[in-house]
Amino acid sequence: MSTIQNSKMYDLTQLQALSRGDDSFVTKMIDSFLTNLNEGIEEINEAVSYNDWATIAKVAHRLKPSFQILGVNSLSEVILHLEKDYLNDNFDENSYNEIIKKFVSSSGVLKGQIQQFLHN
Repeated sequence: MSTIQNSKMYDLTQLQALSRGDDSFVTKMIDSFLTNLNEGIEEINEAVSYNDWATIAKVAHRLKPSFQILGVNSLSEVILHLEKDYLNDNFDENSYNEIIKKFVSSSGVLKGQIQQFLHN
């Protein structure tokens, strides 16, 4: 197992503070995050097949606030790259595709960890 699979990828401190002790609010926000993440990954995978970098950047931009609220700091840099790298003059499609693969793979691990939290 990789290090990312062994360490918790999220920190609910900010979300729990925002909820003021309302566990149902936390659960609803996490459920919403998982739904949005699944939809985002589907959109990214479809956009990759068309080399539609602008759509990938828009999806990353849309997901970024949810990742921040759930304290997913381990993917914050990856999301920033997805959002901005295609605008660079020295854009490298191969590097961008590697970042996309890392995001999709790490998101799968993240989803598993969060689902395990919800079931405990």
